[in-house]
Amino acid sequence: MEIRWSRFALQDLEQIEDYIGNRFTYKEYQNFINMLNHKLALIIDKKVIFQKLEKFPDYNKLLITEQTTLIYKLESEYVKILRLYNNYQDEDKKFIIDDL
Repeated sequence: MEIRWSRFALQDLEQIEDYIGNRFTYKEYQNFINMLNHKLALIIDKKVIFQKLEKFPDYNKLLITEQTTLIYKLESEYVKILRLYNNYQDEDKKFIIDDL
């Protein structure tokens, strides 16, 4: 199964990588990437289906770290990654959905 990232999710990932890269060690950055990849593998393998969003029941959310949540939609051929956001940011920014 393929992973497709929305432009918002790619921007989110870049911001998170920059933040970690500027404030933490390479090891901590690598730990984040490993955790993200592990969680994405769980989605792709369909071993776990994570919590549905109340306002958008076609979408699921997954806690990557204490600070980071991923919003995705499982399609028949691929997984859409819609957002990867900091849990402490403005609520309105969290659920901007960009179709691929």
